Amino acid sequence: MWLLSAGIASVVLTSPMPRPRCYANARSCGAPLMILEQMKSAVTEMKGQAAEAIVQKKVADKLARAQEKYSIPEKYVDVMSGFFTSYMTEIYKAGLDMDQYEETLTTLFTKVLECAKSPYQFEPYHKAIREPFDYYKLGNDFAGGVIDREGSKIVGVEKISEINEKLANGDNVVLLANHQSEADPQIFSVLLDPIAPGFAEKTIFVAGDRVTTDLLAQPFSMGRNLLCIYSKKHLDTPPELKSAKTKHNRRVMKKMQELFQEGGKLIWVAPSGGRDRSDETGKFRVADFDPKSIEMFRLMSDKANRRAHFYPLSMLTYSVCPPPTVVGGDIGERRTVNWSRAGLHFADSVDLKAFVEACVVEGFPKDCNPAVEREAARDALTKHIQSVVTTNYERLAKDLNL
Repeated sequence: MWLLSAGIASVVLTSPMPRPRCYANARSCGAPLMILEQMKSAVTEMKGQAAEAIVQKKVADKLARAQEKYSIPEKYVDVMSGFFTSYMTEIYKAGLDMDQYEETLTTLFTKVLECAKSPYQFEPYHKAIREPFDYYKLGNDFAGGVIDREGSKIVGVEKISEINEKLANGDNVVLLANHQSEADPQIFSVLLDPIAPGFAEKTIFVAGDRVTTDLLAQPFSMGRNLLCIYSKKHLDTPPELKSAKTKHNRRVMKKMQELFQEGGKLIWVAPSGGRDRSDETGKFRVADFDPKSIEMFRLMSDKANRRAHFYPLSMLTYSVCPPPTVVGGDIGERRTVNWSRAGLHFADSVDLKAFVEACVVEGFPKDCNPAVEREAARDALTKHIQSVVTTNYERLAKDLNL
């Protein structure tokens, strides 16, 4: 039981209440309503601080007991302490059932400890583990505690029926999305499962090595369909593993080609290769898309002899689980969560052929220079897709006031 009420009451009652100053001239005093609001705000702030202090102690005790039985790397003790404290504090502030989410947190903690004892080995193509333990449900239950569903927004819901129809016909669909949060797959599911059952469950996410090697991320990743690839940023680190990583990536490409040939696959990919970050003003910006990434999926779909449809998808998720400010840090990054709104915007599909017909084969059209024309067409395609994602993202940010 998370017995916060008594502890918080003690802190609030023993903390000095800020007193509004009032001088002889009554006009210098704030209106009574304003004073009451200030007092309420002060009490709320103290309650939040008290809740965090109590949760932090309980989490620390739980971690200390776990360390006696399991070999947990020291850096992960700090990561889990901050993450779990942040999570339960946000649950309290949102007025949710503390006992329910303590149970969810305890289950996650147990799975993290199991991974610490015996790290899960992800295949190039990992299928979500749903039994005997349902990791998909665990991820959704956990993420659901910090997502304001009622305040969130989904635009282009009608595209989901359109996509499902294409998948049923054996076509492939690729969602070209920006990427903001480590919890993007879980947020995707929490928002879509109630209105489009099965859609998020069958999505295959192209994932980097961080979500498959990070101890805290592993239980969440085990509940997802993943194509696990090493990003270019991490391919040379450490140098002695470059050959093995390159070989692994070739296996991923081969498996992806097989999936495209089978047809009826829904794949989510972030062409930027990483998460969006905030600029100097603190505003999050959609990271630049890599033309080579989009071109690879186009060529792979052509080679599969299956129709493929490409849908730009804008995701506003940073507010729930923000990325670290430093790009490319060590595995085992610190996490915080916030109870917040999130948003998705599905755009119309993009006809890739309209951008590549400029130079189909060498010499056609007349005087076509493949080295120049094809690269220009590829860049134009990438800029177009990114502009769609960016425009729709900015609309979401404005509508959600984030």
